[in-house]
Amino acid sequence: MINTIIFDVDGTLIDSSPGVKIAVKKTIERYKLQSLTNNELQIFISTSPIQKAFIKFCHVDEATAQKSADEYRRNYINGDLYNAAAYKNIMELLKYLRNKNYKIGIASYKRQDTLDKILSHFELDKYFDAIHGADNNNKLTKKDLINNCLSDLNTRPEETIFIGDSASDGIAAAEAGCQFIAVTYGFGFKNSNDTARFNPLLTVNNVDEIIKFFKLIQ
Repeated sequence: MINTIIFDVDGTLIDSSPGVKIAVKKTIERYKLQSLTNNELQIFISTSPIQKAFIKFCHVDEATAQKSADEYRRNYINGDLYNAAAYKNIMELLKYLRNKNYKIGIASYKRQDTLDKILSHFELDKYFDAIHGADNNNKLTKKDLINNCLSDLNTRPEETIFIGDSASDGIAAAEAGCQFIAVTYGFGFKNSNDTARFNPLLTVNNVDEIIKFFKLIQ
């Protein structure tokens, strides 16, 4: 029996790509890193954690990646994070889950202070019973963040569905022992071929398909 739903944020609840791209570009200019094309930036924002993205796409060492991550986060939290929007019908999905008494959590690679600000800004925080974001140095894995939610919500992995848009989400769900719903409208997965190796419970192309699924299992 499923009683708990945990969400990723970027590419799942919120389209944060405009603000992320702006903050990344500012960081690249600040430290004179290798510039990226728009397509590379799109792939950049689907790569987590952010330090890994700087290493992979800007070809820097770990120390520079951490310095770049800190600069990016300063840019982002000082205003760029608001250049975003909740995906269509996310509010309806969250209201439906709340009305059906699901426990609802967040496990996100956004740093905790940034996560709290953006959820509050878009008035999404009121729907969640547990909210866990990254520490500054990304020592916590996505599996750790899911497990922190499970602990807060006093629930078991087999009673939980994790919803996300990327390979790291699929891997974390499997590692934590949760079922997985893969979304293709975000930054990572583009179609069911991308999601197949993660053996998702469901692959969806929009939020309405998630709502329809939960109505069917009631």
